[in-house]
Amino acid sequence: MAGMASSPRSQLAAVKRAVHACRPLALRYFYAPSLRVSRKADRSPVTAADRAVETRLRAALRRIAPGEPIIGEEFGGVRGAASTYWTIDPIDGTRAFARGLPTWCIMVGKVERGRPVLGVCDFPALETTIAVAPGVPAYEQMGRQTHRLARAPRPPKRVEDVVLLHGGANWWERSPYRTGFRRLIDRVFLERAFGDCYGFLWAFHSQADVVIEYGVKVWDMVPLAALAHATGRAMLDVRGRPSWSGPDTVMAAPSLARRVAAILRRK
Repeated sequence: MAGMASSPRSQLAAVKRAVHACRPLALRYFYAPSLRVSRKADRSPVTAADRAVETRLRAALRRIAPGEPIIGEEFGGVRGAASTYWTIDPIDGTRAFARGLPTWCIMVGKVERGRPVLGVCDFPALETTIAVAPGVPAYEQMGRQTHRLARAPRPPKRVEDVVLLHGGANWWERSPYRTGFRRLIDRVFLERAFGDCYGFLWAFHSQADVVIEYGVKVWDMVPLAALAHATGRAMLDVRGRPSWSGPDTVMAAPSLARRVAAILRRK
C-alpha cells in the first residue's frame, strides 16, 4: 500500500511537520512547574512527555508510510525480517528534559533496504532542526533561517588536537572499553560531556571533531547515521564496523573515526 507521502522529499516534509506539531506538546511538559519522572524496567527515566510524543508520532507515521514497521523507545516494535523500518526517540535526553536543560530533542529516522536514509532531529527548546533524506541535502533550520550542513572538514592530523564530545564518563567506565576511554580523553585537546543528540549537533556544526557514545539504542542512532552519511562522516562501532544499532558508537570523519575506535578497543 502506498503511503500518503511516497517520495523521499515528501516523506521528509511530512515527518518534519509531524515532529514540529509535537513541539507545543513537549514544551508544555518541559516548562511545567513539576514533572513526574518514572523508572522503566531497565531503570532509565521516562516521563509522560516521552509517551505522549511517541504516541502522536506513531499515528503520524502510520499515515505517512502505512504498513511499514515502527520501532520506538517507549512502545517498542518488531521489524522482523523487514529491511525498511522507522525509528522514534520521542525525547532524546530525558534526564536533561526533566531538569530543565534545553539540550533534548525529538528524533525520527528511517532505514530503507538496510541503510539509514532519513533523519529528523528537532530541538524544540532551541528552535533548531537538522534533517536529511534521499535527494534532500542535510540541512539545519533555525527559526526561519535554513542552511545546508557543511561536509565534515579534514580531521586533525594528531589525536592531541582533537575536540571530543561524549555522553558521560560513567557510561564508558561501566563499559568493556573503560581503559581505552581513559587513554583517549587523556590524549585529546579538549573533551566535554555534551550527551545525547546535543553533542552530535555541535559535530555537524564542525565545532567538534568526534562524538562517542556508549549505551545507545537503534532509535538514538538511525537519524544521526543518515545525517553522518550525508555529510561525509562515518558512524562506526568500537570494533570499527559501520553500525547504527549501539550500544557503542563513534562518529567522525572516516579516518578519524577508525583511529578513535582503535584507541577505545585497545587493552
